[in-house]
Formats: sequence, C-alpha cells, structure tokens
Amino acid sequence: MNNKAGGYLLLELLLTIGCLGAFAAMLYPGSQLLQRQYYKQQLRYAAYLLAADIRQVQQRTIFQPENYTYTLKVSGNDKHGYKIYREQKVWKRVRLEQTISLTCEAQMKSLSYDENGSPGVSGGYSLEHQQLPGMYFLLSVQPVTGRVTVYEK
Repeated sequence: MNNKAGGYLLLELLLTIGCLGAFAAMLYPGSQLLQRQYYKQQLRYAAYLLAADIRQVQQRTIFQPENYTYTLKVSGNDKHGYKIYREQKVWKRVRLEQTISLTCEAQMKSLSYDENGSPGVSGGYSLEHQQLPGMYFLLSVQPVTGRVTVYEK
C-alpha cells in the first residue's frame, strides 16, 4: 500500500511565492508610471469636458430658437465643479473628481455669450490634479470669436 499523501512540499510553495514576489517587484515601477498616466488622462478628460461645455453654451445661445440665455458659472467655494444655467435655472451640473481642482480668473466666474456668439468676458480656466504637482491644463476663451483653446502645461 502506498501511504504517500498528495499535495505540495513547503519548498515548492516558497519558490512559487518568491517568483510571484519577484514579478510584482518588477512591475511596481511600471505601475507608478501607469498611475501617473491615469491621473493625466483624468485631467485631460476634465479639460476637454469643460471646453465642450463652453462650446455648447455658445452654440445653444446662437442657435436656440427660444432665445434663452445660457451661462456657465464656477462657484468660488467649490473648486470641483461648475453649473450651466438656462435663464436663471440650473440646466446642467458637472462634478469633477475630488482630486481635480478648477480655478478661473475673477471675470470668468460667469461666462455667457451674446446672440452673435461673442463672449461677455474673455480669459481662462485652469485645471490641476493633486497627484500631479506642476502639471495643469489651461483653457482660454478668446474675445470676439469665443474660441476655446486647451493647453497642457
């Protein structure tokens, strides 16, 4: 009769755990790079979302037959979002990730366009990520045309 029990030896288990640990150590620097890329993509997405909403405010003001006034407002207290108003009612709320902060020049806290598509004010917005010090996106609204440009710094 064979009394040999099935299973793994302690040495085999230790070797397997050691190999997995070595692979994890090799992947760790790569995971930091991936995490930085992820944060950068979050920031880029937020910047392009804000740019698209600014363009939408302009287009709706120009082409809506009801002649509603659309206004994009950034609250001074809340650095993680903005609202779009149609007349005096909130039409759209946007919340950014808690790690992304939105700041703007004083005159840009309330942005609206006239019926010709010209902005009432011109200036810029800045988006920064807490995990990426020194990196930010700038959005600029041009006078007269209202063109929105996005710059990565």
